[in-house]
Amino acid sequence: MAPPWRLLAGKTACITGGTTGIGRAITLEYLRQGCNVAVNHLGLCKDEPLRKSLLEEAKRLRTDGPRDPPAGELIEMAGDVTDPQTSTNLVAEAVSTWGALNVFVANAGIFQACDFLAIDKDTFDTSMRVNVNGAFYSCQAAAKQMVKQGTGGAIIGVSSISALVGGGKQVHYTPTKAAVLSMVQSMAIALAKHRIRCNALLPGTIHTQLAEDDMQDDEKRKYLERRIPWERVGRPEDMAGPAVFLASDELSGYMTGSQVLADGGMFVNLHTRSLGEAEVEAQPDSERRFTRGRLSRGKGLRKTTGCLTCRRRHIKCDEAKPICRGCAKRKVPCVYDSKPDSTSTSGSGLSVVSGSGSAGSTAAPNSTRGSKIAGSDIPVADAATTAEAESVREVIRASLSPAAAPAALASLEPPALYGTTEPTPHSVRFSIAEPDHQLANPLGRPWVGHSPQAAQSPEEPRLYQNSISTTFDGLPPAHHASNGGPPAFDPASASSASHTAESPTARWLGLLLGDATVGNGVLPDIEYELDGFDIFGNSIAQSHASDVTPASPATTRAGLEVPVGVSPNTCNPSLQERIPHLRSDQLSEKQAWHSSDAIELLPYEHMLFMYFVQHISQWMDLFEPKRPFGTFVPHLAMHNVGLMNAILALSARHLSLGTGHPAGYADASPPDANDAVRYYFKTLHYSQKAMQYDTYKTSLELLAISLIISTYEMLDGSSTDWERHLKGVFWIQRSQVIHGDSGGLRQAVWWAWLCQDVWAAFREKRKPFTFWRPERTFDALDPFELAARSVHIFAQVVGFCSTEEMEETKNDLASRMSRADVLLEKLEDWRRHLTVEFEALPVSTSSGDAFQPIWLHPPVFGVAIQLYYCSLILIYLNRPTLGGLDVYLEQQKSLRTCIKAVCGIAMTLTDYASGVMSSQCVFIAGLSVERIDQQNAVLEILAKCRQRTGWPVQPLEDELRLRWERH
Repeated sequence: MAPPWRLLAGKTACITGGTTGIGRAITLEYLRQGCNVAVNHLGLCKDEPLRKSLLEEAKRLRTDGPRDPPAGELIEMAGDVTDPQTSTNLVAEAVSTWGALNVFVANAGIFQACDFLAIDKDTFDTSMRVNVNGAFYSCQAAAKQMVKQGTGGAIIGVSSISALVGGGKQVHYTPTKAAVLSMVQSMAIALAKHRIRCNALLPGTIHTQLAEDDMQDDEKRKYLERRIPWERVGRPEDMAGPAVFLASDELSGYMTGSQVLADGGMFVNLHTRSLGEAEVEAQPDSERRFTRGRLSRGKGLRKTTGCLTCRRRHIKCDEAKPICRGCAKRKVPCVYDSKPDSTSTSGSGLSVVSGSGSAGSTAAPNSTRGSKIAGSDIPVADAATTAEAESVREVIRASLSPAAAPAALASLEPPALYGTTEPTPHSVRFSIAEPDHQLANPLGRPWVGHSPQAAQSPEEPRLYQNSISTTFDGLPPAHHASNGGPPAFDPASASSASHTAESPTARWLGLLLGDATVGNGVLPDIEYELDGFDIFGNSIAQSHASDVTPASPATTRAGLEVPVGVSPNTCNPSLQERIPHLRSDQLSEKQAWHSSDAIELLPYEHMLFMYFVQHISQWMDLFEPKRPFGTFVPHLAMHNVGLMNAILALSARHLSLGTGHPAGYADASPPDANDAVRYYFKTLHYSQKAMQYDTYKTSLELLAISLIISTYEMLDGSSTDWERHLKGVFWIQRSQVIHGDSGGLRQAVWWAWLCQDVWAAFREKRKPFTFWRPERTFDALDPFELAARSVHIFAQVVGFCSTEEMEETKNDLASRMSRADVLLEKLEDWRRHLTVEFEALPVSTSSGDAFQPIWLHPPVFGVAIQLYYCSLILIYLNRPTLGGLDVYLEQQKSLRTCIKAVCGIAMTLTDYASGVMSSQCVFIAGLSVERIDQQNAVLEILAKCRQRTGWPVQPLEDELRLRWERH
């Protein structure tokens, strides 16, 4: 915001798109500077609150501000800029009211991110019509009036940084902004003789309504902020000052045909980095040569110059000696290599291990050994290790729970840090690797590599610059590397090494190991037969959870044996993931962790296995009509020890709770709670060992394990570990570009994970982790896909209600109301596309019921409708309300309608699969129930759901009673 100097006093301006975003900010600043403004807008109902609030703010500026000279006046006019008459009328109204036109800002524009191949004719044509045609008609109408007046003027075309750099999802947008920039430059030449200055304003990444979806995604927002030297995304108000500057003849009177880039340094940063990276790539092995006695401008971003500390952090280094400015500012050791060595920057990364003689644990190039840092007695090798260790500590603090972090940090303290002592029993070893840093396209995103799936997904950003993995000393030594050597399985051409790479699966496993150790002690030593036993084989039959003597194994499969790994050719998208597309070396590697023989179960374990297949899997398959967790996953488990142990752990855990047992299991003696823990530890033990194989890190088995373990944590309901593990599953899915339209088991895992995450997010008042934006519109979905999409919309509503978003918009009610309107419009769009399957079927009713039952079949459609009404409830409760008693009463009426629908549907849902999500919806609806009879009905519904499913451990009805008592 510029000071109120009245820099534009007495001038008149017209602004298109002036009620929202950048146009609104410019309008208010022009008014503050004494300029009279006529704004154009589309006149949409959803923008009505913004229009009213703009008029109120303009009135306040004029009444509360200085009177000599006063703030400007404001008039507004609705119209579509793609119609030439709209701009003509706007200019005429301004001239009629204030006598002249001095400044014109062509700001109106639209943008919706879309993949290039998905851009249809209407999308492209609309973008061109609004952004290009609209700007042309507007500027032409303004220029005609200014030429007629004969006193000159200023025309400002709002372009974008996208006019200078491309974007993968902006193919329909970037040419329009480039056209505006080119148009303004040509206008500057054509209108110079009339003393009309024409300049372009190029905003960078700005948090407007066009970028709302990106700003709601924490990961993407932080990614954008890292590319901006100013370290934050711009605000609309940041564009107001430059717009005042371009409008003022006194400040910019000699500027025409210019482009003012206001992007926080983003463009020059990307441009400089691109040049530096390109030069390094062009001459990777050439010796550095300097001309004219100075270093190149890109020296600090290269991998062959600068101190070792700055090179490792990939930041600019001024190469001052003995201590560079960056290291002095951060108070870290400054280490220089005596000679650039390509082997020191080959991307292998520095390894910090609490052991002795570990191969590859070099802290600095050999040329620096024996030297010391200038100004200190710290050897160079130790200093580099010390600097890297601090990075390790930062990752540990971010990765492990508060309870587990101290022990892990303690293991890094001297002397263990420098590898001079033997590791103590059960100590934690951390290994950190520095991946190859790739420069993304200026508006693209870094690519993920190092795995077959990731390599095929160029749009997925690299999640972490450094990843951390944990191993626990004291475990059985199967498949351990000895003296830092390679693992036991090391085919000549195998690409896998160890799970110390940057894979998010390693970080997920680190969370599990750390939390399991804190909650249950160190992983127990599991007795394995030493003669020929392999944990990647048939371990369940040889390592029982109980201590009883093994009985004769029960047959687990009847009929023909189908060779594992042999899949028929198919063109069905949902079956494609089952066909292995592996090289010969990868096939050999998979055989190391995948059992060729079917696992044999004990009778007791067979019961647990059946319990998962017939009952628990229904939770996970609620929105998947093909039921992969009940059909496909069991067959995967028959050949994978880790997945089988995860299934047995989940079943044993659920049965040990003593509630929600279906017929056939109610009379069975509940398993010992320790059985579930033992199976759980076996799962972690297996995953820890198998993580050394790249084919396992991206396998369907690991995905299934991650979701089953998350469900295991879900049974506790209030466990903080559950939320952390949900985020771990999110890491794995993002690294493999898995989302709601991935198909097959991957898609099923994503939807089951989302169902868990939205509830955890609602309870924690945080945003859900997902930021997936579906490309397929509602009209392309079948009934089951429409039902699943209700969960995705509900996740966005939960994010709208999060504490973080409320804090961000607490002083901007207009923005929050606009966000609520967008969500309501999306919900209405979903409802309009519902098919006949979502209509209620006839059901008997009773006049004495607090809620009238509503029957939809199958139950998944009923849950989808419940989520729809729960979304409305949350929006009504968290949306700012403008109006008096009438508005309040109307909102209460809408709430009652939603509550009746949610509870009415719940009364007819008596199946096992829908019980968990239905009870969650009833809980949300119950928060606003006031009548005693309806409260009792809600409690009864929740009790029945818990009786069917056994979830949660702590009854939701108890929490509801407490909330009702407080209110």
